Amino acid sequence: MNSKKTILITVFHSFISKNILDTDVFKDLRQSDLNILLVVPNPKKNFYEMTYGGDNVCVIGINSTKLLNSKKTKFFSRLAYLLQFSHYLNYKKIERKNAKGNKIIKSIRYCFEVLATGLLAGKRPVRFLMRYFFMLGQSQKEIIGLFQSSSPAIVFSTDIFDESDVLIAREAKKRGIPTVGMIRSWDNCYSKGIMRVVPDWLIVNNETLKEEVVCMHDVNPQDVFIAGLPQFDRFVNEPRSTRQEFCQKVGLDANRPFVVIAPAGKILSDTDWQIADMLKRAKIDGRLPKIQFLIRNHPNHPADFFNFENDLDFVIENPGKVFNQNNPKETELTSLDSKHLADTLYHSSLLIYTATTLGLDALVFNKPQIIIDFDGYEKKDYWHSVSRYHDEEHMKKMIACGGVRVVSSESELVGTVREYLSDPNLDQMGRNKMLRQQLFKLDGQSGKRIVNFIKKKTR
Repeated sequence: MNSKKTILITVFHSFISKNILDTDVFKDLRQSDLNILLVVPNPKKNFYEMTYGGDNVCVIGINSTKLLNSKKTKFFSRLAYLLQFSHYLNYKKIERKNAKGNKIIKSIRYCFEVLATGLLAGKRPVRFLMRYFFMLGQSQKEIIGLFQSSSPAIVFSTDIFDESDVLIAREAKKRGIPTVGMIRSWDNCYSKGIMRVVPDWLIVNNETLKEEVVCMHDVNPQDVFIAGLPQFDRFVNEPRSTRQEFCQKVGLDANRPFVVIAPAGKILSDTDWQIADMLKRAKIDGRLPKIQFLIRNHPNHPADFFNFENDLDFVIENPGKVFNQNNPKETELTSLDSKHLADTLYHSSLLIYTATTLGLDALVFNKPQIIIDFDGYEKKDYWHSVSRYHDEEHMKKMIACGGVRVVSSESELVGTVREYLSDPNLDQMGRNKMLRQQLFKLDGQSGKRIVNFIKKKTR
C-alpha cells in the first residue's frame, strides 16, 4: 500500500458481500483516494482476493474462531444478551431450557437468565458499566498486530453486532481511530444483545432503526446517519433480464405466472415442505390456477424438501457459493446471485415467506406478500411454532403497516394466493407504508450517501 489513508472494512458475515462489496459503497471507495483493507475470515481469504482484490485493495485473513474462543469474550457476549429483553431473546431462553440434556441444569440456567434479565435489562447505568469493563479488556495479539501493520485512518464495521467486528471496533476505540458502524439487518437491534462498542458514528437503513439504536443502545441521535439499503441500489439502477431469458434460465414457462416461496429453513422450521405440498395439491385439484412456484432456499440454512414429491411446476434453488458443506452459514452470495434474486422477484407475481428479509427485497418491486403463520399439517405449541417469529418486534412493526397478509391455515393461504393473483393491487396502501418505514428511499443513491459520509469523516 502507498501513503494514502487506509480504511479498514470488516467482512465477517456472508451477507456483507451482498450488502456492501457488490454495491456502490465498495465501487466508489475503490475509486476514491483511500486504500482499502478488507479483514475477512481466514478460510475465505482467497475468495475475497480473487473477487474483490485490486490495486488499492488489500485482503487480510484472521482466525476469527480463535478470537471468539476467549473466555472473557464469551462472558461479555453472554452478558450483552442478558442485558436486553426482547421477544426473540425470550424464546431463545425457552428453547435452550427445552433442549436435550440435563433438565435440572437447564432449568436452573433458565431461571438465572430470566432473573438476570429482569433485574438488569433496560437500565442505562448497567449498560454503561458493561461497556466500560469491556473496553478495559486486553485485545488479542492478532488484532493488535492487524492495527500495527495497517495503521488505518478509519474503521468501517459493516456489522457492529458481529463478534469479530466488536473486537476490532474495541481496538480502534482504544487507539483513538474513528469508527463508523453499520446495522447489518433489520432485526439486529432486538436479536443481538446490547451493543458492546458504540461507534463514533452509526449508519442505519431507516428512521425506525435510528429510534431503536438511540433508545435501546445509547447511541447519540446526532451520530446516526440514515442512508437506506445500498444493496437495493442495484435493484433500481440495473436493467433486468427479459421474462423469456429468466424463465428459460430457471426452467419455468414464461407464459404462466410464478410465485416465489422463501422457506424458513431447517434451523427455524421442519414443515416448509408441507406448505409446498399444500400449494401443489391446491394446484392439482383446481383450487389454484395452473401457476408455477420457484422455491428460493435461504443460503445459510436451506429447508429440507426430501419429503416433498416435486413436479415440473416447482423449481428449487440453493443460491450462493458453498465453502463448507458441513456449515451452510459459510455460504457466500456473489454479485450474480444478487442479480438473479432481483430478476426473480421482478418477474414473480407474489412472495410467500416465513421470517426472512426477502420481504424487503420484494417490496422494492411492489410485490404482494404472504406470511406463513402456521406449521403445515402439524399442530405445534406456540414456542415451537413459526408463529413465534412473527411476534418479534421488527416483524410486528412491519405487519402493522397492513401491506402483507398473515395466513394461519391452508384455506387462508390458498384463498389469499387466488386474491393476489386476481388483483395484485390489493393492500397497495399498506405496502407503500411498509416501503416508507423500512426502505427509506428507493432512489438508487444509498451507496453514494454512505461513501460520501465515510469520506467526510476521514478528512
